[in-house]
Amino acid sequence: MPNRAGLLRKGGSAASVASSQFAVAGANYLLLALAARHVGAAGFAVLTSYYLLINTVGRGVFAAVELETTRSVAHARATGVDDVAVRRAALRQTGLLLVGVAVLIVLAAPLTGPVFGSELGSLPAALGLLALGAVAMAASYLLRGPLAGHRRYGLYAGTFWAEAAAGVAGAVVLALAGVTSTTAWVAVLALSPLLAAVLLARPATRPGPPGPPGDAGSTLPAVAWSAVLLLAGQGVWNIAPVVVTSRLVDDPATAAGFVTAAVILRAPVLLFPSVQAFLLPAFTEMTSTGDDRALRRTVRLLGVAIVAGGALWVLLAIFVVPFVAHLVFAATVTPPAWIMALLAASTAIGAFAQIGQTQLVAQRRPAAVAVAWTVGLAVLVALALAVPPVLTAGTLGQLLGAVAVVVVIALVRRPRETT
Repeated sequence: MPNRAGLLRKGGSAASVASSQFAVAGANYLLLALAARHVGAAGFAVLTSYYLLINTVGRGVFAAVELETTRSVAHARATGVDDVAVRRAALRQTGLLLVGVAVLIVLAAPLTGPVFGSELGSLPAALGLLALGAVAMAASYLLRGPLAGHRRYGLYAGTFWAEAAAGVAGAVVLALAGVTSTTAWVAVLALSPLLAAVLLARPATRPGPPGPPGDAGSTLPAVAWSAVLLLAGQGVWNIAPVVVTSRLVDDPATAAGFVTAAVILRAPVLLFPSVQAFLLPAFTEMTSTGDDRALRRTVRLLGVAIVAGGALWVLLAIFVVPFVAHLVFAATVTPPAWIMALLAASTAIGAFAQIGQTQLVAQRRPAAVAVAWTVGLAVLVALALAVPPVLTAGTLGQLLGAVAVVVVIALVRRPRETT
C-alpha cells in the first residue's frame, strides 16, 4: 500500500507539472492568436520574433540556474546537509548571467534592429523590452530550482500557473480593449513571468530541513556550461522559423505559414524543462547510489513513451495542425504534409535528446551536453542558410540538428557506460 500511495503521489506530481507547462504554452499561443487579429502582419511578425528571442535567450540562459540548483539541492537533500549555500550561490550566478545577457542584447542590436523596425517605437525601446523580459525570466527560474530539488512540485507547478494566468489575463484585456499597439502585447509577454516571483517568492525561498552546513553545489563554470547548452537547445527549436522568415521577405504568406506550423509543432518542447525537473532528482539519486538497473529500466520506459507519443504527434501534424493554423492563427498558407511530419518528428527526436541530457547532467557533465546542443545548432544554421529551397532548408535544419544532438550525446555517453 505505501508503494502504491507513493506511485499515486508521483503520478499526481507529474500531471500537475505537465499541465502547468501546457498552460504556459497555451497562454502564449492564445496571446499570439489574439494579437494576430489586432496588430496587423508587421506587428505580428515583431511579436512572434520577440516570443522566439525571449525563449531562446531568457528561458535558455536562466533555466541553467534552475537546472544546476535542482541537482545541487537534490544532492544536499539526499546527503542530509543544509542547502542555504546552494541558494546563495544560485542568486549570485543569476546576477552574473543577467550581466551576460545584457551584453548579449547590446551586441545583437544590429541584428534585432531590422527585425523590430519601428513597431516598438525605437531600438532602445526594443532592447529595453528584451532586458525586461530577461529579468522576469531570471526571477522565475531562480525560484524553481530549490522547489524541484526538494520535490515540492505543487509550488513548482504554481509558478507556471501564475505565469500562464498573467499572460491570459493580459491578452484578454488587450483584445477586449481593441489595443493595436505591438508594444503593449510584447509587454505582456515580458512581464508575465514576474507574477510567479511576486506571489510565490516567500514560500519558494523557505529553506529546507536543517542539517549540517553544505557546500555551494554547482560552480559558476558548471552553470555557464548549462547556460550554453540551454541557449543552444532553445536555438534549435526557435531559430529555424526566424531564418526562414528572413529568406522569404518577398513571400510573407508562405513564411507566416511555416512559422505558424513550426510554433505549433514545437509546443511539446515547452514541456521538456518540467520533465527534466521531475527526472533530474531521481536520476541524480540513481547515479549517486550506483543503481544502474533502475536507471536503465527508467530510460527504456521513457523511450517507449516517446516513440508512441512521437507517432501520434506526426499524425496530428499531418491531419490536424493545418486546420488549427488556419482557424486559430488565420494562416492563409501552410507547408505540405511532408514538412509537417518532419517538423513533428524533430520534436520527438528532441525528447530523446532531453533524456540523454538529463542523464549527463545528473553525472555533472553539462559541458558534454553543451557541446552536443552547440553542434546541433551549428548543423541547423548551416543547412537553413545554405540549402536553396527555403522551406526544405528550415525543415531539414531543425530535423538534422536534433538528430546531431542525439548522436553526439550517444557518443559522449558510451565511454562512461562501458567502463
